[in-house]
Amino acid sequence: MFPFFGDINAVIGAFGCIPLDFVLPMVFYNVTFKPSKHGLMFWANTLIATIFSAFGVLGAISSIRQIGLDAKTYHLFANL
Repeated sequence: MFPFFGDINAVIGAFGCIPLDFVLPMVFYNVTFKPSKHGLMFWANTLIATIFSAFGVLGAISSIRQIGLDAKTYHLFANL
């Protein structure tokens, strides 16, 4: 009854886990401690947040695409 369970986990991971684990801590650090914009820490955090935001978007797109591909071959109570 849960044919797309793995695919739904991928969507949740792309929208939930990646931003909470990799993007928000870097943004919050920059906002809270206000490192110098000429320093390495600011640009490293900004780079990490940007790269992992792109990974999150790509992960969400690919997992939604995978749900669409799996929906074409899905049969309720199919004997796999």
